[in-house]
Amino acid sequence: MPSQNKPNAKKINDVAIIDNPEDRRISAYRSLKGKELERHGIFIAEGEKVVKAMLDNKIRAVSCLASQEAFTRYTPILKAMKKTGAKVYLADNSLIEEIIGFRFHRGIMAIGQCPKKQSIIDKTENAAGSSLFVALNSVNDPQNVGLIARNAAAFGAEALIVDDRTYDPYYRKAVRVSMGTIFGLKVFYEDDMLSSITWLKDKLGVHIIASSAAKNAKDINGVKKRGAVCIIFGNEDNGISPELEGISDEMVRIPISKDVDSLNVASASAIFLYEFSDKKHKETDHAAN
Repeated sequence: MPSQNKPNAKKINDVAIIDNPEDRRISAYRSLKGKELERHGIFIAEGEKVVKAMLDNKIRAVSCLASQEAFTRYTPILKAMKKTGAKVYLADNSLIEEIIGFRFHRGIMAIGQCPKKQSIIDKTENAAGSSLFVALNSVNDPQNVGLIARNAAAFGAEALIVDDRTYDPYYRKAVRVSMGTIFGLKVFYEDDMLSSITWLKDKLGVHIIASSAAKNAKDINGVKKRGAVCIIFGNEDNGISPELEGISDEMVRIPISKDVDSLNVASASAIFLYEFSDKKHKETDHAAN
């Protein structure tokens, strides 16, 4: 007897039902390792919210794989996928778990095309007085990268700048942790972060702030926002490189208990971004009036 959970695929034209985990059409879903996906210029979006964010931000979708058991719930998303030209595949939840190699409880995932990698020097011609940039130097944990991206989006950052020792923000875990907010951010990739930050400072007049745990750094409570700002966040073990510290206009720290060595970089980024966001300063101006 046919399963009552089987979808009425006629609701969407050209939906493919997958019944073999070795089906070549879904080969990309069998290899979710970041580096392999990156070589092909694609990324994985997992879960309803992240897939919808991908569509809302006009990120090119290649294909979508959804659970047959959740077909009715995801029909609007699947229809939207088809309109973009993406392939749509359905499979039993247990088969999807066999395909991807881990428990699948999000019901839907999609493969998208990564935006073309560009340097900020190639794309940014000016910086508005309120511009807020976030630069990541050797942030080698994808969860931290995803959380920082989410914080950057929450506090109105214009762009995320990453060096070649930082996890790609389009890495699977980073995308998932960002809850899809990465799709609304400009991302710039720098082979030479020092030159790019120097260019922002000298050519565009962006004020460069290095986040630091050093005792001789300025207390964040005493630092005022000065026009366009770029905040650099570094590796949790080693901090920001001495070269980037050297060209920064200010080294800034968050005062914390003497019993704690430092904050997690993603947690620190939320505090820094709030302090230097337009939201904070609009609230301050309103209170002063």
